[in-house]
Amino acid sequence: MSGRPALPLSVRELSGFLGVPAARRIREEFLPAVDEPRWRDLAEEFMRLDGPATAYAHPWFTPMPFEACPGSGAHHAHVGGLALHVLQDLENAKALLKVHASRGLPARPGLVYAAILLHDAMKRFVYRFNERFELEKSEDPFIGRNEDHHSWVLRELTARNADRELLLAVAAMHGLDDVTLAGGVRPLAVVNHYLSLSGSGLTMTADDVRPEHVIGFLSDSDWPASGAAQARCRALAGRLAPGLGLGADYVLVHLGSRLGFERADAVNALHGPEEVVRLAFRD
Repeated sequence: MSGRPALPLSVRELSGFLGVPAARRIREEFLPAVDEPRWRDLAEEFMRLDGPATAYAHPWFTPMPFEACPGSGAHHAHVGGLALHVLQDLENAKALLKVHASRGLPARPGLVYAAILLHDAMKRFVYRFNERFELEKSEDPFIGRNEDHHSWVLRELTARNADRELLLAVAAMHGLDDVTLAGGVRPLAVVNHYLSLSGSGLTMTADDVRPEHVIGFLSDSDWPASGAAQARCRALAGRLAPGLGLGADYVLVHLGSRLGFERADAVNALHGPEEVVRLAFRD
């Protein structure tokens, strides 16, 4: 025990478990696969951006490092969550692109990867942890209603004269159509809502829809499962905290930062909380 660092760990220490390795893989494997130099330069710029070029409807925070920032409130709400979420999106896209290519259908991996790398980049300015490891957010409670990280990154890209091809791909990352049981399908309503918030003046039509848009959206759409795992980990953290002598918010962040919520949840389901504690706090 004497050789282990005292708990709670710092954000920097926690980022070393999953965030730093995820960011390294992104930079070594996926950034070079963005075959358009201008897109690749933008992706690199936004991973280390220290200040915005455009206005934002809410107060924004001092940006967290890419490898430390949480990925969301609903999922990946741990240190390194953004890097892990982006890497998982990229891995999902790589698999979908392989299937697509096996059918003899054209798609441009570099466009998909660039859109994934860019679409969540402004989360670094709108999510943070306070001193109690509670997640704080500065965007609309209903994501995308009027202003959020996605609308802001589109505005930032527009200010940097990003081309139409890239802007449409980034705008499509959170979905194309709006579908409700009451109203049915409104084609391209989601993507065009985001484009309207961006100030780009662009509109997507049915003729603009490409496989890259669908692959990007699908790659980003596994969050309900990771979010459910996170919710179960929150309950688990509440049960574990007294025995560990730590606050429940910190235990939750530590579980996610050390193991990832999906793995912690699976270990708990298969082997019980004692094994989770061993892996996350003892090893």
